[in-house]
Amino acid sequence: MIIVKDFLKRLKIRTRIILVYISVLILSIILTFGVFTIINEKKVEQEVGEAAMQTVNALKGNLSFIFENVSQFSDLIYFDKNVQKALTKIKSDSIDPAVHQTMQKSLVNMLLSGDYISSVFVFDSFNNYYSSYKTGPIFVNKEKVNQTDWYRKMKNAGGDVLFIHQSEEVLSFPTKKDKNYISLVREISDVDTYEPLAALMINVDEITIQNYFDEVGKKYNSQFCIVDSNNRYIIKPSGYKKEMDQYILDGKYSKKGYHMVASSSNKMIVARQDLGIEDWKLVGAIPLSSNTFSVGKYFSSWIILIIILNLIFIFACSVVLTKLIFNPLNKVQKHMKLVEDGRLIKLSIDTEHPDEINDLKKVFNQMIVSIIELISKVKAEEKIIAKNELDIIQAQINPHFLYNTLDAVSALALIEDHKNCLKMTQALGNFYRNSLNSGQDLITVKDEIACIESYITILNIRYDNKIIMKYDIEERIKEYKILKLILQPIIENAAHHGIRDKKGKGKIGVKGYQDEDEIIFIVTDDGSGMTDDRVEEILEGKTQKEKSGFGLYSSIQRISLFYDIKKPLTITSEIGSGTEITIRVKVIEGVSGNENESIISR
Repeated sequence: MIIVKDFLKRLKIRTRIILVYISVLILSIILTFGVFTIINEKKVEQEVGEAAMQTVNALKGNLSFIFENVSQFSDLIYFDKNVQKALTKIKSDSIDPAVHQTMQKSLVNMLLSGDYISSVFVFDSFNNYYSSYKTGPIFVNKEKVNQTDWYRKMKNAGGDVLFIHQSEEVLSFPTKKDKNYISLVREISDVDTYEPLAALMINVDEITIQNYFDEVGKKYNSQFCIVDSNNRYIIKPSGYKKEMDQYILDGKYSKKGYHMVASSSNKMIVARQDLGIEDWKLVGAIPLSSNTFSVGKYFSSWIILIIILNLIFIFACSVVLTKLIFNPLNKVQKHMKLVEDGRLIKLSIDTEHPDEINDLKKVFNQMIVSIIELISKVKAEEKIIAKNELDIIQAQINPHFLYNTLDAVSALALIEDHKNCLKMTQALGNFYRNSLNSGQDLITVKDEIACIESYITILNIRYDNKIIMKYDIEERIKEYKILKLILQPIIENAAHHGIRDKKGKGKIGVKGYQDEDEIIFIVTDDGSGMTDDRVEEILEGKTQKEKSGFGLYSSIQRISLFYDIKKPLTITSEIGSGTEITIRVKVIEGVSGNENESIISR
């Protein structure tokens, strides 16, 4: 044993694993026989399940055809001119013979035409009823009609078709106490005045539907029924027995539409499908043949033996792999956890048994050294990045603008200027929605212009339409994506420092066009203008600590860093005449206006 252990230690880890897996491969060939049985069972379950779903869907189509025909027959009664005329003549609870004759004739004609219909009733507003049925007698408790839940639901349905299970004891059958049926109920209204005239009830016997069930069920010896959402039978299976409830009423659902259950005598595939009527569901149960699962007594003992041997072998392999491979790797893993917790500790290396794990330890130690060096660099870079991010946030959101706007909204609300109050609130929401842009760096030119429009709308409400805007944007660049908020700070600077203190109205123009691989924006105003010294201070960043000019310099920095352009912005201004600012940005290739990806600043 000691000799074997020393021999294994001298082997490479790759050789050890190959030896182990050759042994596993030999066992896998034997295990195939057992796996085949499991796969076979799953395959049979899938095939029977798919057959069950196809059968249920086909049966659903047949039932839908029946219910659709019954609905069409209800239309014949509803829109029958003789029925409409007869019902409008009823003014009291006494039955007019002429009315009764007309109703009876229409109902009999419909009953003779409808193969699926067993009986039909019309209840007028005075508790009179008119009926026709194929088999009787049928006792009618007409006083109970307007006390039923289905009657209240029918009144709320506004003439639409409603299917119910039985009739809440309105109908009873002296010769067959447990008679089951499905009823269509519908309110008949005057087609001209829409005044309610009567309630129509068309009945379909359970035997009509079960005949379809039996016909379809012959092929697979299957059973079908209809249940509601509370797992109560609407139509029971043929030859119903209480033990059927354990798999029909279990209420289980799966994405496949079917699942396997074990009944007291067999395994069943139960398929469920919404019937599309009320909350009813069509349920089909198809038995799995016991022969399908038979693999022979001869193979059963072998399967048990293979499972036992496999478990023993797996256990032995686990012990060997743990000692030779996993324990050394666990040591590496523990040190990695220490690194994860911030403790950068090197691993000890075993020089007596050189293998891949020792090579891994060497690489790990080199990584520790590299991480220590990188941490010091990252800390220095984080300070720079943090300051840049703060500048960007300050450039994006001006809290003073938000406060002033909200004060203006409050003032408009107090003077009940609802129109401007709503207009300013919507413009503020649009401004921040476009400017924030869900945290993404890029925004379309169209959305940047929309942000400016919302901003100017707010300023014009506050300053009595002092600012006149003019846009000249090439159509082809509107869907191009640019770095967000590169125009808004410039418009803000023009409005506050160029136009606001000017007498009368002021004009701001925004022009945008493409020049080869660049997009050019030109912002002009006819405001108070600036001196050349002031322009130079803004471009050199000497105004950062001042409110005036901060937005312009922030835009210059952001554009320069993102697009890698040294001087993206030029300013031309003259005192008393106005200012012109030109911005150059690059066209970003491969990014259209319909894409929602965020590009990391370079």
